[in-house]
Amino acid sequence: MKSVKKLSLHEMIAEEIKNYINEHQLKRGSKLPSVAELTSILNVSKSSIREALRYLEGIDIIEIQNGKGIFVKEGVSLKIQAKIDVEQEKNYLLHISELRRALEGKAVELASIRATDQEIKEMERLLNEIRFLKEAGIDPSLEDWEFHKAIYKASHNPLLESVAESVSETFNTLWSKPFGIEDIFEDSLPFHFTMMNGIKQRDPVYAKQEFNKIIDTVENTVREI
Repeated sequence: MKSVKKLSLHEMIAEEIKNYINEHQLKRGSKLPSVAELTSILNVSKSSIREALRYLEGIDIIEIQNGKGIFVKEGVSLKIQAKIDVEQEKNYLLHISELRRALEGKAVELASIRATDQEIKEMERLLNEIRFLKEAGIDPSLEDWEFHKAIYKASHNPLLESVAESVSETFNTLWSKPFGIEDIFEDSLPFHFTMMNGIKQRDPVYAKQEFNKIIDTVENTVREI
């Protein structure tokens, strides 16, 4: 199961407006109730309604025309649902990525200093296995997580390793075919190898620099969807 995502008030109001569009089968160009009417219907403040409307306008679901009213911009209800779902998932994945940058970035630094020769060999073995599986068209998700777990282990910081394990399900959400797309983060693989070289060369600055390139690639991919 995924972690429960806490929605802000404007997101909950936006969801209710989206439900209204779906339930009334509104088409592109259909007019929505006014701000005052929505305030009465949903029993919330006008400022909250306006914030929700700005959110919906920002993801191209409605259009606000000054002096004329609020109009549906997308006429297909499933498309409206998809736009909201994608926007929420993108934000969720970016938050996961921020957490991972903080935790694993430190683990990479420490592993570059503290990893034993045997641990380095194991990380290299797992990384080569990931490449082999990708080239064979086989999902390497399990091996990928084992590789990143090996980095935490090689940091020789039991608390850092424990925290990573406790949020492993959240981290793995990022790699489990987000948006239903396979190999979505394939462009980050070369940086795994350059990061591994940094760890092997006992260069924490270079290793973390290459790790950050992995995260940058992931975040850029998510934003472009």
